[in-house]
Amino acid sequence: MKALTVTAFGARPLLRDGVPEPVAGPGQVLVRVRASSVNWLDADIATGLFADQVPHGLPVTLGRDFAGTVEAVGEGVGSVEAGDEVFGEIPAREPVRGAWAELVATGEHTLTRKPARLGMAEAGAAALAGTTAVMSVDALEPVPGDTVLVVGATGGVGGVAVQLARAAGATVLAPGLPEDAEYLRGLGVSVVLPRGGDVRAAVRALCPDGVDALLDAVTAYEITPYAELVRDGGRIASPTDAAGYGPGRTNIMHGPCSEILRRVARHLADGTVTVGIQQTYDLTEAAEALRALATRHTRGKIALRVAA
Repeated sequence: MKALTVTAFGARPLLRDGVPEPVAGPGQVLVRVRASSVNWLDADIATGLFADQVPHGLPVTLGRDFAGTVEAVGEGVGSVEAGDEVFGEIPAREPVRGAWAELVATGEHTLTRKPARLGMAEAGAAALAGTTAVMSVDALEPVPGDTVLVVGATGGVGGVAVQLARAAGATVLAPGLPEDAEYLRGLGVSVVLPRGGDVRAAVRALCPDGVDALLDAVTAYEITPYAELVRDGGRIASPTDAAGYGPGRTNIMHGPCSEILRRVARHLADGTVTVGIQQTYDLTEAAEALRALATRHTRGKIALRVAA
């Protein structure tokens, strides 16, 4: 089969033919992949960031998100069957296996049925961002009347989180560029703050006592610089280890889970959330898609078309 692989950390990913086809083992599902997306996690795996944390050899097949059709199921699988359309996410702790391939074998818990109304492209971009956003907003516990600051609202996780917080009745604030304003308001942002300007001053002017909750999906591996804007007793969540520690502080430890994926599926099916796609690349253009993620300003997700 064809697969997009990295044969040396930091090297350009290459589309290879003749890669051995996977087989669905016990508890696994074999999926013919039709769509995926590009995430920072893919870029980090390609550069070898996790090589010491989760020791693994080469070559590595990239791609975490996937949507496609079930080809076969292994022993003990009962939630799906051959012919079902599904979407899901390959766990980061299994970096050698990836979804940028014609076929992928993955655990039953890492996928769920795709809502009928959802296109393959959107489903292929939904799992990682959607589950991370659901877990983040769960930690923030927004209620009607709350004010939630979302840093990184133009990204995949932040964009879904904005919609979930708004659906919970919260007022959402988010930094954005002038050209992002219409997009962010379409997601449900009530006040677009001047990204690149004095965000802290703008928030203090609007919320002198502080916001009720903060999601920082941008700051990585250090405490969010916006923590001071959260009122006493407020909540902070981060999928990038920026929340800090203590009461009301949650660093999201992410991993695919069928229960959370089913919640994402329901939100997508009833229109509570949508996953914006800025651009779609073919599998042959995956290296260019990774470069676009790193060098261009993105609204929503960059999608990958694996098969027609």
